[in-house]
Formats: sequence, C-alpha cells, structure tokens
Amino acid sequence: MTFYLQLAVAGIAVGSVYALIAIGIVLIYKCSGVVNFAQGALVMLGAYFTFALTRLGLAPVAAVIGAMLAMALVGMLTERLVLRPMMKAPVVAIMAVTLGILILTRAVCLAIWGPDQIAFPKLFPDGAVDIFGVFITYNYLAAAILSVFLSLAFLAFYQFTSIGLKQRCAADNTRAALAIGIHTGNQNSLAWSMSAALAGLGGTLLATLNGLSLGLSDIGLVAFPVIVLGGLTSLPGAVVAGLLLGILQAFTDGILTPLFETFLRAYTKIYSAGALQQVVPYMILVFVLLVRPQGIFGRRGTERL
Repeated sequence: MTFYLQLAVAGIAVGSVYALIAIGIVLIYKCSGVVNFAQGALVMLGAYFTFALTRLGLAPVAAVIGAMLAMALVGMLTERLVLRPMMKAPVVAIMAVTLGILILTRAVCLAIWGPDQIAFPKLFPDGAVDIFGVFITYNYLAAAILSVFLSLAFLAFYQFTSIGLKQRCAADNTRAALAIGIHTGNQNSLAWSMSAALAGLGGTLLATLNGLSLGLSDIGLVAFPVIVLGGLTSLPGAVVAGLLLGILQAFTDGILTPLFETFLRAYTKIYSAGALQQVVPYMILVFVLLVRPQGIFGRRGTERL
C-alpha cells in the first residue's frame, strides 16, 4: 500500500507541474484562438534563466522570481513583435510561427548552454518528510504545493477580478469586448506574459526534479494531451487533467512497465518495454478524440453555416 501511495504522490507532484504548463496554453488559446506550440520552449528557457541567475549569485527565491519576470517580458515581446503583425493571417500560419519559435529557442539555448544535461542548483533542502509512512522529498513536495497553489490562484484570478473578467470577455467575444472599451490587444499581451511566466516556473520545477537539458522543451508535447483531455478552453480542466495524467504516468512507470517487461522476457527475446509511460499521454489523446473530442470539461459548440 505504501508503494502505491508513493507512486500517487510522485504522480501528483509531476502532474501539478503539467497542469501549470497546460494552463498557460489554455490562457493563450482562450484569448487569441491560437494553440501555442512554443510553450515547451518557454518552459525550457525559464529553467535556463533560473540557472543563469543562480550562477550570478542570486538567492534561489530571487532567481526564480527574476526568471519569471524575464519570461513575462519574453512572452509580451513575442506577442507584440511576432504574433500581433500576423493578426489577420490564417490560424495555421500563426501556429506554424509558434513552432518556428520553438525551433529557434532550442537553437539559441543549444548555442549558449550546450547539449549536455546540467546539474540544476538546489532550490529546496535535501531530505524528505514522512507522511503516514510515505517519504516525500522536499523538492517533490514543494513542486506540488507551488503548482497547485498557483493553479488555484489563477482560477480565482479569472473568476473574481476585473482583469480576469476582461480576459474572459475578450476571449468569448472580441467584438463585444471592443464595443465596451476593452483593449483586446493588451489582453492578448497580458495572456502571453502570464503564460510565459507560468511556463518558466514550470520549467524550473521540472528541472529540480529531473535536471536541466534541452529535453525540457519536449514537455510541451505532453501538455497538449492534457489540454485536450481537460478541454481546450477550460482552466479547471487543465488542472484536473494534469494531475490525472501525472498519476497515470507514475503508475504506468511503477507497475505496468515492470509487469509488461516480465511478460516480454518470459515469452519473447525482448528485454525492455522502453519508456512506456511516455506513450500514455498520446493513448489518452486518441481515446478522448474518439469518445469526447471537446474534453472532460469542454462544451460541445454549434455553429450556423
């Protein structure tokens, strides 16, 4: 029983970071209707920013805050300089540009920091806390608490603040928002800034768990099954789906993969099942698209032609 609880805790810690990153994608999609393929690049860049600031001598908390501010600026500049001039371009063209941003960002990070994995500085103390016989390391505990807290804070921000109301209005009906005096361009910039800041924090938390490398940008591919599962326009759906996916991955890695490898070794000449937990998100993606394309929390829309 303790082993299963350990897997669940690890899954919640990683899944909460998935949720944090997926919220950023939902923010941009709700405001501009664009699926941001560059979110993984923002995750990676935020982790590298935190690493660079710690190397300059900043305290861990100051480095994380500084990296989030820098990522907010990157997000705003990306929207203003790259995406806003393409406002009237087809959505597919804008999505292709975000994919280009991903490739360019990886190339820049490769040129500056190299291809090797870097030992990320310790942001949290060593050791673990014992909760009912389950040992949780401080970095996993902190990652889970921070991610869940910020996810809930953003849900409250969009529900109870005037800026959140303006964001929702601009996302639901751009013409109506303009008619009542809401500057939709500013709301798009704000959404990109918040999304990039969240991505930077998510990348930092993932780097504390798994190390720092260019591979962090691949997390954007995991975030897409999360938002499809939860609903492309649903912030609560991103939170629930992120936690669910993290738990499923943990149980796949801890239970299903060893069982499958035992079967393969007994009846075949294959000795490894590979990273089976990395396949789980896409299996879920295909299943959701077949059964409920709008996601768990999404609403089926209708359009008059």
